[in-house]
Amino acid sequence: MNEILTELMAGYEVSLETFSHLPDLVLICVILGLLWVSKKIYDFFTPYELEYQLVKADNKAVTISFVGYLAGVVVILEGVLHGDSISLINDIISVLVWGVIGILLLNLAGIINDKLILHRFNNKLELVENHNVAVATVIAGTYFGSGIIIRSIIIGDSTGWVLDIGLTVLYFLLAQLTFYLYSLLYQIITKYNFHHEIQENNVAAGIALGSNLVAVGILLSIPLQMSYSLIFYFTWFIIGSSLLAFFRFIMDHTIIPMEKLDEEIHKDQNWGIAILEGCFSIAAIFIMQALFT
Repeated sequence: MNEILTELMAGYEVSLETFSHLPDLVLICVILGLLWVSKKIYDFFTPYELEYQLVKADNKAVTISFVGYLAGVVVILEGVLHGDSISLINDIISVLVWGVIGILLLNLAGIINDKLILHRFNNKLELVENHNVAVATVIAGTYFGSGIIIRSIIIGDSTGWVLDIGLTVLYFLLAQLTFYLYSLLYQIITKYNFHHEIQENNVAAGIALGSNLVAVGILLSIPLQMSYSLIFYFTWFIIGSSLLAFFRFIMDHTIIPMEKLDEEIHKDQNWGIAILEGCFSIAAIFIMQALFT
């Protein structure tokens, strides 16, 4: 009899433990709903039919850019789940509000980056008509890097709903500006015109720039999580950008001393080397983070 009671009590405890995860299951459903919403918002901001391009047209360029967008959305939604739980209703409201804000900002980032970083040609035309994978990799990098930035702004300390939203928009715009400034710096340190190479569907050039923009997204996310100080933010950006340029120089002269990095990307269109450059850039930011935070 005692054994039966023990088994019943154990089953009862397991049942209670299962119900204790119910709020998490509800939030997972909310997140899945927001993923669907993010796709609808993406459809609204793009002049082409996404599903037709993905399935019927078999457009790899649109697929790559959309994957970068989804990666940015997932990073943002992971960020909105951070913070202490007060109640299930409060958590749902917070996730919904900040999830929608984050998704809208990511779509705005896509528009801004199209107009600033790749401003010398029509990005949508390159994606839809020319199936330009190089353009797609840059766009994917801007989405993912911007998603990392937006996440870091959202998970900062709360100062009240109104001020939180205002600061989020302000620092988002500031981050997009510095995102663009880095693209100008990247053009200076490279010996080829990345606009021309990317428009000509040089995938290596697209991967190199796109992965560097992801690295910059990680770079900018660090001060945004730590402080509201503009001095600290711009100091961090200057040091980080200099470190990225230095690591690129070191890679060029130590890892592949037989060939020039720019020649490999520009003339040989070696996308393997472009991936290596991107990895070095991201590694530089992680090293900087470990040393200075």
